[in-house]
Amino acid sequence: TLILAIQNPVTAEESTFKTQLGEDGSFHFEVPVECNVNIGLIGSEIFQDNAVGVALIPGKETKMEILYDETGDLKADMVSSLGLASGDLPNFYKMFIKFIEDRYSEPFYTMTPEDFSHLAIKKLMVERLKRSINDSILSGKAKNYITDECKLKYLNGSLLTYHDYIARNYRNTKPKGEPDNFTPQEPKRSYYAFLKDFNLGNPQYLYNGMGTYTEVLQTILSNEKLNIPAIKDTPIQDWLKEVKKNIADLIGSDKGLFYDLLVANAYARQFNNELKPLSDKQKENIRSYFKDEEIAKILLRKNEEVIKLEAEKNYFKTNINTTPAVPKEELMKAIISKYKGKAVVVDFWATWCGPCMNAMTETRDVKRELHDKNIAFVYITNVSSPKKLWEEKINSIGGEHYYLSQDEWVYIMGKFGFEGIPSYLFYDPKGVMKNKVTAYPGSEKMKKMIKELLD
Repeated sequence: TLILAIQNPVTAEESTFKTQLGEDGSFHFEVPVECNVNIGLIGSEIFQDNAVGVALIPGKETKMEILYDETGDLKADMVSSLGLASGDLPNFYKMFIKFIEDRYSEPFYTMTPEDFSHLAIKKLMVERLKRSINDSILSGKAKNYITDECKLKYLNGSLLTYHDYIARNYRNTKPKGEPDNFTPQEPKRSYYAFLKDFNLGNPQYLYNGMGTYTEVLQTILSNEKLNIPAIKDTPIQDWLKEVKKNIADLIGSDKGLFYDLLVANAYARQFNNELKPLSDKQKENIRSYFKDEEIAKILLRKNEEVIKLEAEKNYFKTNINTTPAVPKEELMKAIISKYKGKAVVVDFWATWCGPCMNAMTETRDVKRELHDKNIAFVYITNVSSPKKLWEEKINSIGGEHYYLSQDEWVYIMGKFGFEGIPSYLFYDPKGVMKNKVTAYPGSEKMKKMIKELLD
């Protein structure tokens, strides 16, 4: 099986497409894209931990060849007007992962937010890029693309999410014997002046395959210090006037592509976090502002999908549960005991985990088919998921939700031998664990495992 993943910058979600390799080694995808170039990633079990980049252009066919040479190295070539070289395609994702995994072990939690931001942009990010992106492997064009992707990932993972980043930094670098609890300083609004260093109106950001541009837009929209209101039924021009009053000086501009994409992503938050269709007024606002441009068409098409999905929210209503006040060693037992008499599927996830969110999208088919059965879907995350974002996202997930401390999370992950997420536990109606698995097993296998619990 080959899986093609592309990021959609307007609807702020990832689309995945699957196909089988033919007996002659050929494969084919038909993919809708949301901008004039999309760099996607093709993955497969035969690629092991790597993925191959592919450029998609609306209305045009991209032809590519993927093979292993005599030394066992993955090679790829592509006929596309984007102009990436054959050595770029199998190394695009590899360089991105290398950048992500290159983490510092120095204590930054003693610095002021402003001092940290200066150090991060002027030194830490630059040095990490040099270590991660190998000039001898990538062409100049590919290096530009992947550098943009890595910079945006750094922006979102370290700077925009300062509170969570510094809390993790404290946990990872604190001297032995220091308390686990630590409250990072709250950055002032002026801290976010670093945004202008990232040229957020750069159209090339739309092309990149790892979705970091939409991550940045979504984080900006949810940031309390930036104080961007929900778009609701407000006319877009009026909403933008308020937004620009709040952030134009920090962004370094009050016009351009960034603001159009911010508008689109504001509606996408309603789609993705609430599974709530557009009101008639919102549809009118979109048509009035974007006219007949492609962004309007994409948002209105997505709205039709959301209308069909909205009914699913009633199958498994969202319940936020207080974590049982028991020792961590008894925690899972206490949670599962609440649902005795039901089959229980426990999903360990996080708001920042792309595979987790994709799995939840796929699980919708499972929940739709089994909604009238005696099942509880239990979702467990921890403090690595920003609480406000967690509270937003669970509205579209449904089910029973728990938010654990870091200590509780680490203990439970270790107890069940989980090294990554998404991970799952399956309990029968008597509260006996029957199965556990890491990584989404696919909808059909998920249904099979749940039906076995019910039998």
